[in-house]
Amino acid sequence: MPAVSFYLNEKTLDAVRAKSKLGNIPASQIIREAIESYLSIEEKREDRKRVLNCLTREKPLGGAKGWERLHRERTEADAGRG
Repeated sequence: MPAVSFYLNEKTLDAVRAKSKLGNIPASQIIREAIESYLSIEEKREDRKRVLNCLTREKPLGGAKGWERLHRERTEADAGRG
């Protein structure tokens, strides 16, 4: 795994060191997991944007009227299962 250097302020570094000592895990693992988590959040944010764009621009369900029709059909179908 390639090594990367970067700077942390004292408060952040102290928090990483404390968590490292408490969990008996390397500080590099804490930093790596934090970065991976951050990147995952960014990916999810982009995924949400793509879904929202699809729903608002392409209107795959037929817009508001199509959604209401589909919702009504599903509600009636569910009521008939009882």
